[in-house]
Amino acid sequence: MANSKKKADRKKARLGHFDHEVFLSNLSKRIKQLRKEKGFNSYELFAYDIEVSRVGMSKYESGNFVDIRLRTLLKIIDGLEVSPKEFFSKGFE
Repeated sequence: MANSKKKADRKKARLGHFDHEVFLSNLSKRIKQLRKEKGFNSYELFAYDIEVSRVGMSKYESGNFVDIRLRTLLKIIDGLEVSPKEFFSKGFE
């Protein structure tokens, strides 16, 4: 009866370990904070420089977005002249 072996229980992934909306809000605040700290006074010109849409950048800074592409986030972080580690080092505790 080799076929009657009981299958091992598998670990199941679960959501709910952190609030996604809070994370996205913190992301917006961090982008805007660093942009201003780094001396980029206009989000529009910053967006132009890093080749991100002006409308998109406005949404990312205001928190009025549902999702952000990873590549776009990396462009923003790079344009802010910090590493991803530095970017996420504050405001995401």
